[in-house]
This record gives sequence, C-alpha cells and structure tokens, in this order.
Amino acid sequence: MDINEIISDGRPVVDIIADLKDKSIPVPAWSDLEKDYDPTKHEIMTNPALRPREKRKKNGQLDRPAKILYPAEKIVTRRMNQMCFTIPVERKYETGEDETLKAIAKAIESVYEKVRINGVNKNRMRAYFGACEVCTIWYAVEEENEDYGFKSKYKFKCRSYSQMPTKMSKISEAKLYPVFDDYDDMIAMCIEYTITRKNQKTYYFDVYTKDRFKSYSSKNGLYDDAEIEETEITIGKIPAVYLWRPAAIYEGIANNREDIELTLSRTSDVIRKNSAPIVKVVGELVGEKPEGGESREVYKLKDGGDIGLVSPSLSHESAQYYIAQLKENIEEDTQMPNLSMTNVKSLGNIGEDARKTLLADAHMKVGEEKDDIIWAFDRECNIIKAFLGEANNAWIEGLKKLKVTHHITPFVQNDRAARIAELTEATGGKTIMSQRTAIERLGEVRDIDAEIERIQSEERASREASRIVDVFHDNQ
Repeated sequence: MDINEIISDGRPVVDIIADLKDKSIPVPAWSDLEKDYDPTKHEIMTNPALRPREKRKKNGQLDRPAKILYPAEKIVTRRMNQMCFTIPVERKYETGEDETLKAIAKAIESVYEKVRINGVNKNRMRAYFGACEVCTIWYAVEEENEDYGFKSKYKFKCRSYSQMPTKMSKISEAKLYPVFDDYDDMIAMCIEYTITRKNQKTYYFDVYTKDRFKSYSSKNGLYDDAEIEETEITIGKIPAVYLWRPAAIYEGIANNREDIELTLSRTSDVIRKNSAPIVKVVGELVGEKPEGGESREVYKLKDGGDIGLVSPSLSHESAQYYIAQLKENIEEDTQMPNLSMTNVKSLGNIGEDARKTLLADAHMKVGEEKDDIIWAFDRECNIIKAFLGEANNAWIEGLKKLKVTHHITPFVQNDRAARIAELTEATGGKTIMSQRTAIERLGEVRDIDAEIERIQSEERASREASRIVDVFHDNQ
C-alpha cells in the first residue's frame, strides 16, 4: 500500500497506526537487550538460585552473600563509541576557488556547530551501539539570525530518539517504526513517545514523509481519541536520519560476563568469611577462656598444649587468572582493548608504534562499522543542504554542486612531537607542511584565509618596524 493511502484522512487512526507499526526489519527489542546492558538486571541479581539468600545468624548479624556486578556490555558500548568519536568526525568540502561554494561550506559547518554535533554524535551513537537503533529528526524554527552567513528567518535544530532510556543515552526515549518500500527505500519514519505535564501523560505518534508531517496525540495510548496535527514538509525529503543494526555491539559476551560475576561473588564470600584470624588451640585450657576485646589475651594450657592462627588455604591467583582469561575472551570477541588504568600502567612507557599495535584490533572493528555510519552522515548532510536551500534560494544550484565527504578517524594517542621530529629529520630539516595546511590541521581557526591574512599583515608590520633607524642615536 502507498504511504499516502495508509495515512489518508478517511481511514480510522487506530488502523493507520497499526499498519505503520508493522516493523519489517529485525531490530532487537530493548526489553531483551536491557537484561544484558543494565547491570542491575543481570542474572546474578535477579536469579535467587545463583546465590544463597540473606539470612540472620543467631547473634543477630545479617549474612548477606556477595553479588558483584561486571558491566561488560556497558564497557564495550562505551569503548566502541569512544574509539569512533573521541576524535570528531571530519568533513571535507570540494569547493575549489568558488566563493559561493566556500560560503555554503561555512554555512553547513555553522549548522553543525550550533547543534553541537560532536556531542550529538557521542550520545546518539551510544544508543546505536547499545540499543541497535537511533533516529535523528531535523527541523527549522522561526527565529531571525545571521548564524549561517546570511540573513535567515530560520534556525535549524535536531533531536535524536532511541529505544534506550534517556538516563543511559542522554537522548529522547521513543519507539521507532521506519516504513520501507519493496526496494528498501524509506518512505516514512514514525516515532512514538510520551510527554508528561502536570501528572497527565500524553501519547504521541509522529509520522514523517517527504511531503508532510502528521502527529497523532492520545490520552490513553490507544489512539481511539486521537487529535491530529498536520504540516507540510517543503524540503522534498524525509527530515530523518535512521540507523539500525541486527545485533548489539556486545552480542555474545553474556556467558563470559556471567562467569566473571559468579566467580567474583563466590571469591568475595570466601574472603569476607575468612578475613578475621581464627585461633587454634591444641590441648586443654586451664580455667576460663579470656574475653575478646582485651589488649592481651592470656591462655593457660596443660603440658603439650599450643596456640596458633589458622589461615584459610585460598588461591587468589587461580581465581584472578580465571577472571583475566574470561575478560580476554570478551576483548577478543568484541575487538575492544582493555584500556583500564591498571592495564595501561602495566604496559609501561610504550612508543607510538606499540600504542597503535595495542589498538589495531579496535581500529579494524571501527573500519568494519563505519561505512553504515558514514552513509547516515551523508544523508544527514543532504537534509541540511535542503534546509539551507529553502532558507537561501540563491544557493540552490551551489548546494547541488557541493560535494561533502565524512571521515571517521579511530582514536589513537599519538606522540605528535615525536612524529614531527621524525619527518623533519627525514627531509633534512626542510619544511614539511605549508602554513595553510598547519592552520587547517590544528582546527582552532574557522576562517583560514582571514587568519593567514592577519599573520602576513603582522609580518609586514614587523619588517617595516625593523627598517626604522634612529638617526640621532650615534650623535648623542
């Protein structure tokens, strides 16, 4: 059925929403993923058969078995996100010497800067890796400004949604229902979410197509009492960027993680129970046993008696080795390195090549994942172009001509000073980079041409000052 037929005004809203909720892609439900991602939902906490129940001893003390959590899924998700986006995504514009294309490129960068795109990427991609899907909606609000290099009556903003709760992803929690045609092209993006005001919850079901936006709101979530709001979309595109994956980035590590939690918990029980010394008395006591708490306890024994301390025969090394092996299994499976402070300190002062080798597996994982992400970023840039074309009609042709490419650079802690020294030595001390390239690579200046002009102006002023001679100096 055509999307316009599905959402036509003559159909009951309940039927419309039922058809749009018919999801055709195999995205795992958060109710299943949450059991692994949220440590408090792990089986060590929820299954009473794994650990003994709490009980109270005769002396009134509470005997509580240890339940130690290891948030492996969270760690893997954060590490993957950090490997991809600690170094901000780089955009390159093919402008040549065309001043219009340069102005457009600056405007696009201003849009990204105003929405703080680096933070947006980190938050929404955490949800993508951990909850398997994310959607970002772009929209315009009426507000006169000159943020984009021209007088505009619109400001462009974005909002991201995911099935992961907001407290974990920092983006809006919602249920996502993309609609695809027979050729796997998206023909609509639907988002269901709730807003609570004055203890009254309202359910919303928003539908975005390439030419209109429809929002159905309901007080009971059944949409049999739905109110409908409809507006036109003028950019000719669905203003949504949707990314999904069939499995979370941490798929397959639950068994190893569960063994780590169980081993740590059992070992902790043994250590706690045997941390206090046990007094061993060999022979027969003479008189009564001294009361505890005295600064010095004196035992009187008959001939041949002895007193000593009993130490439990615990093999902490074997438990630590077992846990370390399980963690290594997780790291190998996910291709995410152990970058904890303890592990990095144990490596000592390693060089740049060793650091790159340490992260080689992670870099290959980023290379495996980045193509889908870059495709989404390319689509997002096209949406921004369409909005800018609506705001500035003079740029429509230039926006079509401008090519933009996105580059994701995996994180590595480079020793840049050593690298520059190495390259300079290789060229015999000659210049290895132009001033323009150095300023561009530094990334601290937005208008490179203006900065170079200021530098050259200062150099000219310095040369002019050096030519002034004090003619009276030698005659004093």
